[in-house]
Amino acid sequence: MRLGQMVMRGILMSSVLALAGCPPTNTGEDDAGCDFCEPDPTPLEPDKCNTRNDALTVAECQLTLAVAKTEYIGLPGDQDWYLVTLPSNLTARSLIHVSAGYAAPNTAVNLQVNLMREDGTTSLAIGTDKHGQAAPKLIDLIVPFTESSAKLLVLVTDASGLAKPVYDSKSPYTLKVEVMDNPDTNEPNDTTPTPVALAASGAMQTGTATGYLATTGDVDRFSFVAPAGRKITYLHLTSAKLNPPPPYRLAYTLYDSTNKAVAEGRMDNAFLAVDLATARITTGGTYTLKVEGYVGNSTQPIPGDLRLQYTLTVEVMDELDPNSEPNDTLQTATPTSWSAPGASNTFTGRLDHVPDPEWFGFTLAATSGPSVLYYHLTPGTSGARYPPLPGPKDHQIRVFSIATQGATACKTNEAVCPRHPDNNDPDVVGLVDAYCDMVPSRCLTSAREEEVMFSKLRNFEGAVPVPPHATPVTYYILYGDEGNDFADDLDYSLQVEWRAEDANETSSWSGGTEHAVTAGMPADLTGHLSYGYGYFRYNDPNNGDGLRGPRDYDGFASDADEYEISFGGASGDQTWELSWEVSKPSGGPAPFDIILEVTFCGGGGCSVTREIGYVGGDLGGWHSAGQTGVTFHPMFSQSESSSASTVTALPWGCFCFESQYVSAGKFYIKVIGVDRASYADVPYVVHTAMSGYPSSNGAGGGTCPSPCGFTN
Repeated sequence: MRLGQMVMRGILMSSVLALAGCPPTNTGEDDAGCDFCEPDPTPLEPDKCNTRNDALTVAECQLTLAVAKTEYIGLPGDQDWYLVTLPSNLTARSLIHVSAGYAAPNTAVNLQVNLMREDGTTSLAIGTDKHGQAAPKLIDLIVPFTESSAKLLVLVTDASGLAKPVYDSKSPYTLKVEVMDNPDTNEPNDTTPTPVALAASGAMQTGTATGYLATTGDVDRFSFVAPAGRKITYLHLTSAKLNPPPPYRLAYTLYDSTNKAVAEGRMDNAFLAVDLATARITTGGTYTLKVEGYVGNSTQPIPGDLRLQYTLTVEVMDELDPNSEPNDTLQTATPTSWSAPGASNTFTGRLDHVPDPEWFGFTLAATSGPSVLYYHLTPGTSGARYPPLPGPKDHQIRVFSIATQGATACKTNEAVCPRHPDNNDPDVVGLVDAYCDMVPSRCLTSAREEEVMFSKLRNFEGAVPVPPHATPVTYYILYGDEGNDFADDLDYSLQVEWRAEDANETSSWSGGTEHAVTAGMPADLTGHLSYGYGYFRYNDPNNGDGLRGPRDYDGFASDADEYEISFGGASGDQTWELSWEVSKPSGGPAPFDIILEVTFCGGGGCSVTREIGYVGGDLGGWHSAGQTGVTFHPMFSQSESSSASTVTALPWGCFCFESQYVSAGKFYIKVIGVDRASYADVPYVVHTAMSGYPSSNGAGGGTCPSPCGFTN
């Protein structure tokens, strides 16, 4: 306890004694009559380390290396000055380590430690614990110092900066100064890089190094000589997880032989084990890696840490992507030209460096009919020579056509750049408009996004309608990742086909509009649902059902085939015999199910619409509505064979045509795909026929009621 503390305590004790009726001081007389009196406290030593001169001249103010000193900031404005004399054998790797702090869970003092030269004005390092209302934290200063036998000063104060200075006469702080060697054997390498030698290791050249950011403001630099030619260089920084964490997030910057920064990264969280990596194209020359600490937007020198040893791995390897690299831009896209529908190709590639967008261009010869451009990307599982780079997995695939009329037409003219009817979604509008603004202006026709629910990029499949065109057109497919900051060096496969449309589609296309195909009854309506995702019935993309992810996009409505059906002069109510089947690709399920959108015509036009689709289980038909005590039965059956999935309307449904619609002479069926599972190019068939009504309802010999009320 210091002199000031003794004086204040004396004042407080005098007040207590006066209130108790006791003399203000101990006179040596018997105090038995004073209930609250006590003998004078033991005399306290005065505070001796209040000035620089005290530190230089008073023995108690001179610190012993590696021995902790315990003291108080016990009065307003209190300053404690100490002297430390360094040993005579310092080297280029010598460090001064100053640690200070409170062991108490709370204190009003915001401790500050200033390490200075003997002149008391030249600061070597300052550490401040501005903890406010939180628990106090340790101050840890680590400073490189090479001057043997030097004398340094340490000033300990409160840094609260309040008009009424704070102090703590109950809780002491602890201060310790020690000298040690820097554990980083590469030091000094703040400006002159430590060379990392590369040696042959199989098909690669590799090298390793270790380091510490041991001191305040420490920066480590390493260099390596990249072989001549286009190579991939993989850099990996790792360290163990520390608890408590280091006072920084490890960060790096890679510079090429012209000192241009070509890569950078930093840890997202200091509480994690360090795992930073990149894979870049190098073309020969000396590359430099700068390793440093990062603390938000702080302008203060970043503290060091003697515990965190990181390891640097450098691996140089050949580029193995066969897709005519570099194909990283639209202008350098891997080119393919096809003379007629029916052509296909499969490309094998890999995202083996950053950035590595993969561009493919497909020039399609002039055709008089519509066609489809199909794509399917399958991710690889082998071939990687290094682990996937850290960070989110966010692969993307995009399909573009070029809007030669410019950005405005790309955004506003759907003949130039069609947009899905959901184009009011601001995210969709922003995405499509951003590509329109590029040079050249790009019309986004299809997009797929990696989703956790769709494992192994199961949704990276699509089909784009290609209108008839009198001159060749080019479509571009871009595969990569969001931000172009990821690589995994795994082989992938991209299958692309230029498919001809079915005969009905080709013959019904006129002026960009698909007209209804006319048929009579009985009829087998055969076609292909070639593009689009169809509609969701039982599938929910948010649960990973089907083929389409929740953020996927197509700039066009899904393919739907419309047929005009003639009643052929029939009259009166008619029973409707209905079934449909969807073919299966070899070894797989049917790629979609079907819904029929049926429109009936009458005296007021064609406007009575009903949707018909498979529903399992026992159901009530139109004829049982509002009745009680009716036993329900299946309305549809569904059967599976090796070649097709078939749905049949059962008698219990009492499917029928009402006489008022039969007399109109025609009706329309629109075939719509639902719950798409693939874009396999397989046909469907809808069987439609009619017979006399009423007919059996199949329920124990019952008969469908008359008149027909199917559209009720």
